[in-house]
Amino acid sequence: MWRVLLTDFNAKCFAEVSLTHPPVPDVPRAVREDPIVIGTLKAYPTLFKIVTPVNVDHFEEYLTDHPNQDFVKSVVRALREGFWLDADVKPAAYPDTWDEKQPAPHDESAAQFLRSQRDEEIMLNRYSESFGRDLLPGMYSMPIHVVPKPHSAKFRLVNDQSTGSSSLNSMIRPEAIKGAVLDGIPALGDSTHVSQAYRRMPVSPFWQIRQAVTIDGLRYIDRSLRIWAAFDCLAGVVYKHNYVDDDFGFAPIGNVCWYEPYQRYFPTPQARLLTLWDDLGVPHEPHKQLHGVCLPVISFDVDPNAMSVTLPDEGCARLIDTINSFCVLTPGNRCRSLTEFQAFTGYANWAFNVYPLLKPALSNIYDKMTGKSDRHAGVYINAAVIQDLQWFKSHILMSPGVHLLHANTWTPADLKPGALGDEFALTDASSHGLGIYFPWLELGFHCDLPAKAPNTTIFFFEALAVCAAIHRAGVWRKAGWFIKRLAVLSDNSNTVAVFNSLCASLPYNPILKSAVNIMLAHDIDVRIHHIAGKLNIVAVALSRGKLEFARERVPNITLIHLIPPQDAMGASP
Repeated sequence: MWRVLLTDFNAKCFAEVSLTHPPVPDVPRAVREDPIVIGTLKAYPTLFKIVTPVNVDHFEEYLTDHPNQDFVKSVVRALREGFWLDADVKPAAYPDTWDEKQPAPHDESAAQFLRSQRDEEIMLNRYSESFGRDLLPGMYSMPIHVVPKPHSAKFRLVNDQSTGSSSLNSMIRPEAIKGAVLDGIPALGDSTHVSQAYRRMPVSPFWQIRQAVTIDGLRYIDRSLRIWAAFDCLAGVVYKHNYVDDDFGFAPIGNVCWYEPYQRYFPTPQARLLTLWDDLGVPHEPHKQLHGVCLPVISFDVDPNAMSVTLPDEGCARLIDTINSFCVLTPGNRCRSLTEFQAFTGYANWAFNVYPLLKPALSNIYDKMTGKSDRHAGVYINAAVIQDLQWFKSHILMSPGVHLLHANTWTPADLKPGALGDEFALTDASSHGLGIYFPWLELGFHCDLPAKAPNTTIFFFEALAVCAAIHRAGVWRKAGWFIKRLAVLSDNSNTVAVFNSLCASLPYNPILKSAVNIMLAHDIDVRIHHIAGKLNIVAVALSRGKLEFARERVPNITLIHLIPPQDAMGASP
């Protein structure tokens, strides 16, 4: 079911990113000269340390001939002095010291997990020893939460740096978190995993002071930072292929070599990468170095030879159970906490690696979460949320999973006139009506604007026209004409964006769900692209009721009255 409408077909691998990436940021001068911060750093030097297993000298030696030395030197400096997030100087309205209060975990098993994580971090020198119950001048302490892993009985730690009026994330520029894709399904073969990759990078003491951690009322300094990509993309240059903390690649069966530390044979590229990690001082664990004809990746089963990715039956059953549990309501309790909403959306977004077309299932949930910040306050679950989740569940139950061959990138230019599986349409909407034109078929559809549409904006009708074009392909599939690839061109950029993201505000979400229903039921791979209005002449004429003009432009055109899909306008399917 890997037919996601991609917006960027040419995402760069990390090694390529390093060739043009600007230097990683350094501590701003105003922060280095902050007297309160400097005073605490000097008075308590044992709290603030640079901790990383990376052999920085070896790392630097490998990259002496890298063409982007500004970037290389900045990463090397950060490994030695600590990384700084691309954060602004603390706003003047923010306090010098801030403690964002947090309740203790209600569940004893969660509390014990938190303590065990603290003890491990102290043992690894990534947390300082406790310095008491009070914050020191210049320190910030943000909440830490323990939440269940979405498809496991285990817990994970969440550092909540967005809560409150003086949060750390509010100091970070949005552009600092744009760019590389950090999760999902990459190109796969063998899998080489770095142990605790996101805890291996040191943070500058000038940021460590903002990472005070509070557990059982005691304070600790977190010395590490969840930044791995900058180091990893340069390590990828050394090895030539890389993907964050998991590295994937192909090797022919039998192309193996002996890796002495694990006393095992590995595919040759994997063994070479492990040797590189050893030289750089990067830790790894034997049970996570995988190879074979089928690999588990973020709880999916990946077969690189069959080019298929599927959710195992157990994972599918767990996902269905989670949806059912979220939807179980009683007359006196129709609410879930904001935390439960957030956990559910995180789980669903993980599932979208397998079911990318089902993103409209979260539209009403996101609408319910908008503007809310109290993690423990109840959020009302209405009938629209339940309906969306039932739609989500029904498609999961009918879907076999992902087939990566369907993810091959193509554009309208790749379609071939006359090919049995290829077709494309042009669409338009006006204040008069809807128009759809299939140029290769010399076939046009037109109708007046629907009188009972739930929304009267032109944007709604432009999206409805695209949806109607997709429905036509579904009708033809029923008649035995098996369209595999359909491109729909619209001169409305908002419509193109909505279909490519599969995210829309509530009035438009039924249109997306209606289109997805057809795409999944009839196995149609769809691309929505933009076309300039001046090139969309026939569809524009049809939408405006200028049928004679359309016949003048296309003498052999066949015109048919269009009946827009009723479920796209909110009617029951």
